[in-house]
Amino acid sequence: MQLQSAKTLSQSFGWMQVFLLLTLFVIGNQSAWQENIRPKLYVELGPEDILKFLGNESVVDHFKLVTKDGNSLLIGARNTVFNLSIHDLAEQQRLIWTSPEDDTKMCLVKGKDEEACQNYIRIMVVPSPGRLFVCGTNSFRPMCNTYVINDSNYTLEATKNGQAVCPYDPRHNSTSVLADNELYSGTVADFSGSDPIIYREPLQTEQYDSLSLNAPNFVSSFTQGDFVYFFFRETAVEFINCGKAIYSRVARVCKWDKGGPHRFRNRWTSFLKSRLNCSIPGDYPFYFNEIQSASNLVEGQYGSMSSKLIYGVFNTPTNSIPGSAVCAFALQDIADTFEGQFKEQSGINSNWLPVNNAKVPEPRPGACHNDSRTLPDPTLNFIKTHSLMDENVPAFFGQPILVRTSTIYRFTQIAVDAQIKTPGGKTYDVIFVGTDHGKIIKSVNAESADSAEKVTSVVIEEIDVLPKSEPIRNLEIVRTMQYDQPKDGSYDDGKLIIVTDSQVIAIQLHRCHNDKITSCSECVALQDPYCAWDKIAGKCRSHGAPRWLEENYFYQNVATGQHAACPSGKINSKDANVGEQKGFRNDMDLLDSRRQSKDQEIIDNIDKNFEDIINAQYTVETLVMAVLAGSIFSLLVGFFTGYFCGRRCHKDEDDNLPYPDTEYEYFEQRQNVNSFPSSCRIQQEPKLLPQVEEVTYAEPVLLPQPPPQNKMHSPKNTLRKPPMHQMHQGPNSETLFQFQPDGYNTQQTYRGRDNFGTLRSHQVMGDNYRRGDGFSTTRSVKKAVNNTNTRNRSLGRARRQPPRHGIVTQHRSNSPQQQQQQQQQQQQLQQPHSSSGSSPVMSNSSSSPAPPSSSPSPQESPKNCSYIYRD
Repeated sequence: MQLQSAKTLSQSFGWMQVFLLLTLFVIGNQSAWQENIRPKLYVELGPEDILKFLGNESVVDHFKLVTKDGNSLLIGARNTVFNLSIHDLAEQQRLIWTSPEDDTKMCLVKGKDEEACQNYIRIMVVPSPGRLFVCGTNSFRPMCNTYVINDSNYTLEATKNGQAVCPYDPRHNSTSVLADNELYSGTVADFSGSDPIIYREPLQTEQYDSLSLNAPNFVSSFTQGDFVYFFFRETAVEFINCGKAIYSRVARVCKWDKGGPHRFRNRWTSFLKSRLNCSIPGDYPFYFNEIQSASNLVEGQYGSMSSKLIYGVFNTPTNSIPGSAVCAFALQDIADTFEGQFKEQSGINSNWLPVNNAKVPEPRPGACHNDSRTLPDPTLNFIKTHSLMDENVPAFFGQPILVRTSTIYRFTQIAVDAQIKTPGGKTYDVIFVGTDHGKIIKSVNAESADSAEKVTSVVIEEIDVLPKSEPIRNLEIVRTMQYDQPKDGSYDDGKLIIVTDSQVIAIQLHRCHNDKITSCSECVALQDPYCAWDKIAGKCRSHGAPRWLEENYFYQNVATGQHAACPSGKINSKDANVGEQKGFRNDMDLLDSRRQSKDQEIIDNIDKNFEDIINAQYTVETLVMAVLAGSIFSLLVGFFTGYFCGRRCHKDEDDNLPYPDTEYEYFEQRQNVNSFPSSCRIQQEPKLLPQVEEVTYAEPVLLPQPPPQNKMHSPKNTLRKPPMHQMHQGPNSETLFQFQPDGYNTQQTYRGRDNFGTLRSHQVMGDNYRRGDGFSTTRSVKKAVNNTNTRNRSLGRARRQPPRHGIVTQHRSNSPQQQQQQQQQQQQLQQPHSSSGSSPVMSNSSSSPAPPSSSPSPQESPKNCSYIYRD
């Protein structure tokens, strides 16, 4: 027991050490992780704050695409293109395009359900004013139509096959962009979705080649300069030797690419791709590998440098720590990556390593050439197997702009309102992020106007748009330039269009004019580039107000949230977790002694509401320490409980524990032998010889076997006692030797000991009988041996000698005195069985009484014998 307790204690301390190391690792790396930032405002919009379009309320429209056409919004949905007013989302026109009946029937025959066998609009571009190019899945048979708009009516002008332009399955992600009147698309080109493609008629990527595209999910695309860029996520081919992982990519093709000669005439000669690195920096970076959405190209001033940026939303894998991030990438960094080294795998079991520049042929693969059809074969062969670049595209600010870890929601979409000017002359990019839980997060990098290397994330608002928590499918910012005189004289400079499966919603970009923002410090503390305090009007005004750019009339400081002309206040903008509460609230603790009584009452109510939230939240350090203390306490309680229970229930090795479930027990396991009733006790127990050491072992009983009678007999069948009506069938019937005391009753349950001192049980009830000796074919024998004879001898079973005349004989040289004692004991054992007609024969050289056995009479020939053992 002490050894077992020590082992348990050692294992407990081992697990404690592992847990402590993991805890220290978490605490040590916590400083590198950006905390979840508490929003300045929590907003739950009412019916008067939103514009909503529901479409066909009888079925789900699956809204997805949004395209601006003048003062209209074109919304692509199921079997329909809706034309909505940009001001109030009122429906102006509807283009209905359903699948032909034959295509629908063929789709159903191929095993698709009725919901999938519809026409979902997935490509929608405006080539020129008054024209519309639309592609739909068309019941898994993609088609594209060109329409002309005449007097608010859509007239079909042309129809073409949509293969390689539009996906077959509405669940497949695809993208398209129109550049120089040519359509570039990223999609899948077959029914099963196993042939991904980047296509511009007639050029395409290599078919079924994982080096080009490996199960991609396309996100977005845009054109800039001589190239068209595609953003997608795919299975990383360079990681395949280490497992399976998904990486985010950016790829580009040249707009002047005409394909190569001969077998390359329909293939891109300029296709290159590289990995996007959105990660938390450190010795061991934490990666957000799966891009979900990308913004339009944004050009602005960041610190002292002017750059063109692309903002993207990235998530962790679904089986990883739930997290989302927003990263920005400079177009110049993307171009520099494509001018760097290539990456290759020299062998199937080799690592992916950079290619030496000396091995890169001239002219350089992947570049734009005047006529790609004249490229030499070394360049074409190289680009076919070396489309992956070695270097990753770094994040522009060196780290994510916004990080959110939450098990409730993840980021899905992003829209950026670029370069909003503030009264001080600085510009900021306002980021709107949609989630899969129906929320909008509005944030800004407060350091972006002063530095391109620092990040100070500010979450201005968290807007609960959809009470049903629908995932947001698309976000777009549209400008209306419509003056709003009734409110504050400024114009409404834009709306945020939110698209879900069942509805289209429009909300304002800011809430500066809210009645609860009543002081200068409150307005400045929002750090919202859209909002500033008008010192003449004494109210918080929005972007676009008269004299907005004149700093003498407006107070604002996005970088710090404080202004010298406003009373100072304490701002609590960060916390380990994001609290949630219904209604519109302000997250400030202001100390303005000159506050009016009405304002002070509002602030007191706000503080009271937030106090309940803060009290219900804990930091990561508190959580780790609580889990650690609870785990240590549980381990100690479990250990001491097991230890004391083991001590209480422990039995020494010298204790004799009988086994009541068995039909026998070894001699050394018996206890309380004299506790049996007198009626069940053997009348005359043999006296054991004086001895120095006792050895107990089990030996087989030698039994005669009857001659075969053409029946299959189990060896144990010869040992079972026959039924009572077959006990006396004549002189030729055989009766097995049984060890039974005098007065043994076969009709009762008997548990006693034979003349050898062995415990046995016997029960006979009618024809249901057990074996007469209580043990089948083995018995336990207790021997008395001299210490001198066993000093150099094993205490195991006595060595058997070959049977002599069907009798088990044991040989051992003993003294004459011992032989005389053994003969006397043998005669005592034969007395109870004198009526059996057969006397066992014992060897004179045996040191212990041999087991009784049935043996033939001297007149009969010896019968075949067998040893039968029982476990």
